[in-house]
Amino acid sequence: MVMATCPKCGTEIDEDDEFCSSCGSSLTAKTSEPPAKESYARERDVCFGEGERRRDYSGLVSFGIFLVIVGIIFVANPNAVSQFSSWIEQMSTQQALSRPPKGLIDSATLFFGLIGISNFFLAGVRFMADKTLKRVIADILTGIALILFSCLIYLYGRHALVWQMALAIEVVACGILIILYGVLRYVFPKKIQ
Repeated sequence: MVMATCPKCGTEIDEDDEFCSSCGSSLTAKTSEPPAKESYARERDVCFGEGERRRDYSGLVSFGIFLVIVGIIFVANPNAVSQFSSWIEQMSTQQALSRPPKGLIDSATLFFGLIGISNFFLAGVRFMADKTLKRVIADILTGIALILFSCLIYLYGRHALVWQMALAIEVVACGILIILYGVLRYVFPKKIQ
């Protein structure tokens, strides 16, 4: 007895199936013939990236920007590592949270601010390279969240906010930005792909 197969992927199917359980294609025109070998080659090319003409180097650019920012932090505060380790040691001996040193707060402010700004730069690079808005909008909203976090750390360092309030504001802002991203993806599904 010959079993029916999907005309697209070749998976065995039941006679009464309307869609293939493997690839999801419609089975209105059922056939028992195996698919052409070129469909497998096409799937292999797509799955393993062999058919891609253009590589996405934005991850490499992001890593390079991250290294530059870390370098800037160490130029601005050469004692950042020792300040961090002494702060951690102080908290472990006191067994309580304590305020980080001013230099460490300033380093964190600079770090998150620069990472946020770099997200705007990457959004521009991605848009020029791909013309797709999905990742660009995510980069912009992430940049906004990081710059806000940098501002909140700055205010915490100047004793304008307690850390609990800074954290609460950042959590609410991130929630709002995530909702905004979801709404944009829902309202403009074709434009944001």
